[in-house]
Amino acid sequence: MSFFNRLYDEDIVRDNGHIVKCLDSFCDPFPISDELRKVLLMEDSEKYEVFSQPDREEFLFCLFKHLCLGGALCQYEDVLSPYLETTKLLYKDLVSVRKNPQTKKIQITSSVFKVTAYDSAGACYPSTKSHEQTFSYFIVDPIKRHVHVLYHCYGVGEMS
Repeated sequence: MSFFNRLYDEDIVRDNGHIVKCLDSFCDPFPISDELRKVLLMEDSEKYEVFSQPDREEFLFCLFKHLCLGGALCQYEDVLSPYLETTKLLYKDLVSVRKNPQTKKIQITSSVFKVTAYDSAGACYPSTKSHEQTFSYFIVDPIKRHVHVLYHCYGVGEMS
């Protein structure tokens, strides 16, 4: 998971794996209490550019971000390893790879699509309400002819 080594290089995560804390603030509706969430959410953060826009569009990054931000009742981790381990496991379960016979290199065979459906009233899937943590990804494996769906709707099932 060398993709995320820059979190250590930029002092967002300490060498021992602990996420660097900061003064509490909000990036609606998320509480920001550490440098990791600043990098993920706050465009005006000085370290936001640690991940370029093309990096942020990678499915691996999207999975990581969704796991780090969590749901409405999320309890955040103080160390990075649970986020990285879970991201890696999910990614390996969802995305298919194969070895190219000519180059002997591993290549991704799956295609990932972020899906939003619209009707006459506007967005209807994955939800009528837009939110950073409401998403639906279709991961298509053309060789096995499988489709995996990763779906989350933020705030559904709120207790009243």
